[in-house]
Amino acid sequence: MEMQHLTPKEKDQFIKTLAECYRRLKAAKIEAKELTKEGFQLMFRSVYKDINNIT
Repeated sequence: MEMQHLTPKEKDQFIKTLAECYRRLKAAKIEAKELTKEGFQLMFRSVYKDINNIT
């Protein structure tokens, strides 16, 4: 993802989503490096949907 192509609102959503991903990983006592790229992407999409109330 190219951050320079995002609007300020999209950047804010991206940062909030990423922060929530890491909060959840910490709560589960898992490090991001323990996930595969696909696993992290799946989690990111799920968190993004939760934060933005997308169904």
